[in-house]
This record gives sequence, C-alpha cells and structure tokens, in this order.
Amino acid sequence: MTFMSRARTGFMLAALAAAAGTAPGGAQNAPRDIFSYAAGARLISVPADSDMAQMAWSPLNLIDETPATDWLGKGGEAVFVLELAETTRLGRIAFDTAGLNRDRKAPKSFTIEVSETSSKAGFRPVLSGTLQMARNNQSFAFKPEERPVARWVRLILHDNYGDEYQGFTGFRGYGEQLTRDATLTNLSGNYDGASGWGWIHLVQSGNRVSGCYEYQNGSFDGVVDGRVMRLTMRDEGAEPQTGLFQFSPDGRKLVGIVRTAGPANRDGFSAYYSAEKTGNRAGGC
Repeated sequence: MTFMSRARTGFMLAALAAAAGTAPGGAQNAPRDIFSYAAGARLISVPADSDMAQMAWSPLNLIDETPATDWLGKGGEAVFVLELAETTRLGRIAFDTAGLNRDRKAPKSFTIEVSETSSKAGFRPVLSGTLQMARNNQSFAFKPEERPVARWVRLILHDNYGDEYQGFTGFRGYGEQLTRDATLTNLSGNYDGASGWGWIHLVQSGNRVSGCYEYQNGSFDGVVDGRVMRLTMRDEGAEPQTGLFQFSPDGRKLVGIVRTAGPANRDGFSAYYSAEKTGNRAGGC
C-alpha cells in the first residue's frame, strides 16, 4: 500500500473537543454517524485544491469522527459529494467548526442536496442554513414527515467569514439505514503498495482478514464490517496501529487511514495508504 503520509509524532492536533453523543467511546446508545468513514461513507468529489492523502488538511478529516482535525481549502464556493454505505432516511445533520487556527475560516452559508440516483445526477435541495464560527455540534434536524432519503449527499459551501482560506472540522449525519447491502468480498490476493509498504498479501475467510506486508516485516489481522475493513497493524519494532480501509470508488485500489492504536490516540488519523490489487492468490511475505 502506497505510503502517502506517515507523521507518527508531532503531527496530531489538539485534544478531542467534546461533541455530545458523537465522540468515539461515548455513551453506548449514542446514534451512529452514518457520514463517517468508519461507517462506510466515502467522498466521491471534493474541491480541486483538496488532497486526500495529506492528513494535515485532508477532506477525510471531516468524516473521521473527531472535531480535532480539519479540512483546509481556498476561500470561495466548495462542493463535496459523499456516498453513503446504504440508502438512508436522514434525520439530522451536524457540523463542527471549532478548533481552527483562525475562526474566520469557518463556512458561513451552506446548502445540502441529496440523490438516490447517482453521484452526479438526481440531486434535490433539502436543507440550507448558516453556520456559526467556533462552534461544534451545530445540528439541523428534519421534521419527521420531511426526512429525505439519500444514497448520495452533496454539501455546497457558499462562503465563509472572510478569511482567504476556509475549513471546518466535522460533517456528520444520522438517520435510518433502509438497506443492508454494503459488503467487501474477494479481498484475498496480492496488492502492490509501490515504495511504501511494498507487497501486501491478504487472506479473507468469511468476515475475518489477515496477512502481511513487506515494510518492516509487518503483519495485520482484522474484520470486515460492511464495506470497511478494520485492521490492527504491526510493524516490527513499532507500536501497533489501527487502520480503516475501503475500496476506492472505481474499485481498483484499497485505500485506508491509519493511526497509532489505543485510546490515547483518538484525535485523528496520521497516515493515508493505498494499494492496487494485482492477483487473487495471496502469496507469502
């Protein structure tokens, strides 16, 4: 898996800001954030100046379940398209804007559109509003009789509070998933991680996965949860890491975000990985 960014130390941002009912490790009955990468959501389209692999300002920071990391882009209109893992009846959408180094980067007016057709067609507006600077958990609930059904969600940021750059720290959604179709199958095989991890060899048995990789004589094991692969990764001589992996929208690459394992490292993901499948028979490291 191509190692795109590996800032293991000195890279994490400030401690996790509180966001009631949404933080990992919170109340067991807290609603699941179905916009999160961990829930299988993925960004199909992002602003042209965004870089998924640069975790210091990646748009993936918007869906990593913590308001301690941010996306950064130039000012002006910005458009994101999020594909949900399942068709979902949305009940509530929330934003986090606290924690930026300059409050005026925060988005101001926004519009949300949804589609059941595709990532490029069938969108209709369902919500518009104004966000505040430096405030987390800004929540917008739909009336029960007006809850929209979506597979794709388009977020349009129209402006910000005057800074030449813009950013915010969380885009979250809650609702009722109407389907249970998301899955990952046929994962077993060899993957080319180019100059990062080198060769990766992965074996899938039911919902369990295991394997090894060339870099630092590494190994991993984990489970498939919907269309997300959750891994514990072990490099020789290093602390274990936690990784969340999905296939890219075109189905060609396995992509993931990684952080050091343990409850003390819940404030963001520090590395981005990708690898292309080259064969269906897993070899050995």
